Amino acid sequence: MFVLQKLSIKSKIQLMLILVALISILIIGTLGWSWARSELKRNIFDHLTSVRTSKAYQVESYFKILKNHVETLCEDQMVVAAMKDFRNAYEQLYDIKTLTTQEHEALQTYYEQEFFPRLTERILGSPNYTTYRPDSKPSEYLQYQYITANPHPVGQKDALENAQDGSVYTALHDRYHKLFKHLVKKFGYYDLFLIDPETAQIIYSVYKETDFGTSLENGPYSRSNFARLVSDVRDNPDPGAIQVVDFAMYKPSYFAPAAFMGGPIYDGTNFVGILAVQMPVDEINRVLTGNQRWKQDGLGESGETYLVGTDYLMRSVSRFLIEKPEQYKETLRSIGFPRSTVQLIDQLDTSILLQRVKTEAAKASLSGQEGTQITDDYRGVPVLSSYAPLHIEGLEWAILSEMDLAESYAPVYSLTTYLFLSTVILILVLTLIAGITATRFVKPIDALIAASHKAQVEDGEIEMLLESDDEFGELAGIFNDLVYRMREHIEQAEQRYRKSQTLLLNFLPFEVLRRIDQDEKNIFEQIHPVTVLSAKVIGLGQLVHQYPPERVSQLLNELLNSFDGIAQKSDIDRFKFASDRYLAVCGLSKPRLDHERRILDFALKILDQIQTYNNLHQTSLSLCIGIDTGTVITGLLDTQPISYDLWGEPVAFASLLMDHAEINTIVTTNVIHERLQDFYNFHKGNILAFEGQEQMTWILKTEPQNVTKDWIKSSDIVL
Repeated sequence: MFVLQKLSIKSKIQLMLILVALISILIIGTLGWSWARSELKRNIFDHLTSVRTSKAYQVESYFKILKNHVETLCEDQMVVAAMKDFRNAYEQLYDIKTLTTQEHEALQTYYEQEFFPRLTERILGSPNYTTYRPDSKPSEYLQYQYITANPHPVGQKDALENAQDGSVYTALHDRYHKLFKHLVKKFGYYDLFLIDPETAQIIYSVYKETDFGTSLENGPYSRSNFARLVSDVRDNPDPGAIQVVDFAMYKPSYFAPAAFMGGPIYDGTNFVGILAVQMPVDEINRVLTGNQRWKQDGLGESGETYLVGTDYLMRSVSRFLIEKPEQYKETLRSIGFPRSTVQLIDQLDTSILLQRVKTEAAKASLSGQEGTQITDDYRGVPVLSSYAPLHIEGLEWAILSEMDLAESYAPVYSLTTYLFLSTVILILVLTLIAGITATRFVKPIDALIAASHKAQVEDGEIEMLLESDDEFGELAGIFNDLVYRMREHIEQAEQRYRKSQTLLLNFLPFEVLRRIDQDEKNIFEQIHPVTVLSAKVIGLGQLVHQYPPERVSQLLNELLNSFDGIAQKSDIDRFKFASDRYLAVCGLSKPRLDHERRILDFALKILDQIQTYNNLHQTSLSLCIGIDTGTVITGLLDTQPISYDLWGEPVAFASLLMDHAEINTIVTTNVIHERLQDFYNFHKGNILAFEGQEQMTWILKTEPQNVTKDWIKSSDIVL
C-alpha cells in the first residue's frame, strides 16, 4: 500500500488501466472457460449417454433375437427329428465293442499332447487324463472317431462330416451336420449342442470339443456353467422356456469365456431333448466396439463401451486390449493387477471375466442406477462415464460408455492455452496503450501543477491557458476562476480579520487579544484594585411577552448601547451582559485612582438612563445594582466556546448585593462607604453574611453631597 501511495498519477493511471483490462479479461476468460467446460462436459455426457443407449438397445435386441431363434430351433421339426435320431443312435453305441487298447492310447495321447498343453497355460495345476476322460463307452467312441481320428487340426474338427465307421450315428451325422454347421455360421454361434434330457449327455455338437459325448450331470464338466444351463432347462422344461447362463471360463474351450442359451425340445408332448448354443462373444464385442470403429462412433482416441457383470468382471473386451495390448497390460501391471491375470489376458487375448471393474460407475449401474459422473475407470484413469443397467432376462449386466477426462477436456485445455497467450499479448499491448493514454491524460495535470506552483510563489495575475473542450478545459477555467477568487477571498479574509480584531477588542482587552494571536497558553492576570458593578434589569420577562422577538432584540440593543455609551465616556469596561445581568468594571483595562467614584457615577447615570428609556418606549424596566471593590482575576478559559471571565470576591459580593437590592437602588459595601461618604449620601442597609462573615451594606442615595473646591477631577487621574 505504501509503494502504491508513492507512485505518480501517471503510474497509477497506467496500473489502473492495466488492472481493469486484466480483471475484465480474466473475468470474461474465466466465465468463457467455465461455460465452455460445462457445455463440453454436458455435450460429451450427452453423446456418451446416446452411445450407451444405442449399444444397450442393440445388445438387448441381440439377446432377444437369440432367444427367439433358439426357441424357434427348439420347435423346428428338423431339429426335433435330429434330436430323436441322434438320441437313438447314441444309445446304440453302447452295444458297439469297446475301443481297442491302441485306440484308447490314441485318445489319451490326444488329451495329453493336444488338449492339456493348451489348457495348462490357462489354469492352475496340471490336469490328468483320469479327471477329463470321457465318462461312457459312447463318449469314448465318438471322441475317438470325431476328435482323435479326425484328420483336421484343433479348431477345425467341424470339417469332418463322415467318420467312415459304418455306424448309424455316422450316417445321421453325415445327414444333419451340414445343416447345423451352416446354421451356426449363419447366426454366428460359437457352437450348437443337442443334449439328452435324461442323462444330460451331449449327443451332438458342431465343433467337437472335449465335452462332446460327455454327461453334464456327472461327467468331467458337471460343475460348469453349461451344466447349470442344462440343469435349469431340466428343472423348468416348459415349452418356450429359454434359459441363459452368464459367462464363465469353460475348460473344453481351453478356458475361454463362454455363455450358453438353451431350451427344451418337444415331440408333441414328449420332452425329447435340449438344444443349446454357445453364445458368440465376437458378436457381442462387435456390437459394443462398433466393429472396432470407435472414432466413427464419436468416442475419440480413448472412448469405449463395455459390459460388466455382478462380479464386477467384464463381459466384453476392452478397447485398449484390442488397440494397444502392450500398453494396456503394462498399465494393469503398474496399478497392481496380478501378473497371472495379466498373463491370462495375454494368452486368451480377451479381458472378459479377467478385467475387474469395481468403479463407482459400475457399482451404481449394477445397483440399478442410471446416470453420468466423472470417476476413475478400471485403469485408474479419470474418465467421463455414462452408465445404466441392462435389461436381459436371466443376466444381471451393466453397460458403461466412457471417455478419458484428458481427451474430453482437450478442447478446454487448448482454450486455456489460447486464453493465456491472448492475455499475455493483450497485457503487452494494453501496457503500451496505457502508457500513451496516461501521458496524454496527465499532461494537463502537469500544466495545472506548474500553474499552481507559480500561483503559490507569485502575487501577480496567474492564468492557465489550455485549449481543450473537455473536462480539463473546464478544469483550467475553474482553476483560473479559483485563483481569482482566492485572491479576493484572501483580501476579504484580511478585512474580516481586521474587523474581527476590532470586534474582539470590544470583548477582550488588547493585551489578551495580542497574547491569543501569539498562541499563548494560560492567559490569566490578577488586577488590584478595581470596582465591580453588577446590575439586574427587572422587567425583561414582561417585555418578552409584550413584544415579538425582533422588537425585544431592538429594544434591548438600544438599552445596552446607551449603557455602553455612558460606560465608555467614564472609562468603564462593560465586561458582559448575560440573561438580565449587566457586569461592568472600572480599573480593569485602564487603572484609575478614582475607580470607586467612577462606578458610583456610572450607576447613578444608568438609573437616570433607564427612566428616560421607559418614558421613551413606554416600558417599565428597572435596575437593582450592587457595587464592591477589591482584587480580581481575569483569564481566558479553554472551553468550548472559549470564555474570557472575571473572578474574585468583589464579583461575587457585588452579585450578592445586587440580589438583595431593592428596585432602582444602589447597594455598596462598607469599604466604598468609608472612602466616598464625603461625596455621596449613604444610609445603612442590611447586614449580609458572605463567606462566613457578616458585613454592613450601604444604600447610595441618588443625590450626591456638595464637594469642596479642592476636589481634583478624577477623570484626569490615570495610573
